[in-house]
Amino acid sequence: MKQFFQDVKNSFLLSAAVSIILGIVLIVYPVKTSLLICYIAGTLLLFGGVVALIRYIASRGEPFFFRYDLFVALVLILFGCFVIFESDLVIAFIPVVIGIILLANGLLSIQKAFNLKKAGLEKWWLEFLLALLTSVLGIIICTNPFDAVATTNIFIGICLIYSGISDLVTTYYMGRAKRRIKNVIQTEINQQKILHDDNVIDVDEDELH
Repeated sequence: MKQFFQDVKNSFLLSAAVSIILGIVLIVYPVKTSLLICYIAGTLLLFGGVVALIRYIASRGEPFFFRYDLFVALVLILFGCFVIFESDLVIAFIPVVIGIILLANGLLSIQKAFNLKKAGLEKWWLEFLLALLTSVLGIIICTNPFDAVATTNIFIGICLIYSGISDLVTTYYMGRAKRRIKNVIQTEINQQKILHDDNVIDVDEDELH
């Protein structure tokens, strides 16, 4: 149980840190960031394609483990070139991807808010409202209501920072839920121990009589 809560906490903290940092970068460099994302993604795809191609060539005559590497290599190389040379088209889809991610994160946080309610936290509704707003912002980003790329990226940056802060709030309340559950379990253990001790005393008194 302890390890489970620690893993969840670490994942939320990492998600929050990435969201806040990326949000700040998008606000400070709204245009350059999109191009940088495309170039990095395209380069990684090309690198993966070249590695798959080399692996295919090196494994010819070997068992069938790498027989699909040629197809994978060609797809990765073509897609990498597309991302780099058609960056304007790819940039147009970035808001949709980020919007879907925010929407999914918001829906998961809504579920976590109800879990906090079941755990007995009084302010579970605060997490619910934050998660609901995250979902709404994700939907807005998907519709991409802004004409300028810079304006869109600045808005996305603000939403990512908000999402990161929301994850930090979730982490805080999950920590409180963990302590509450731990206290409940400890109380039940103590009560069972007291009952057991009382039963032992009763048995001893009966034997004395």
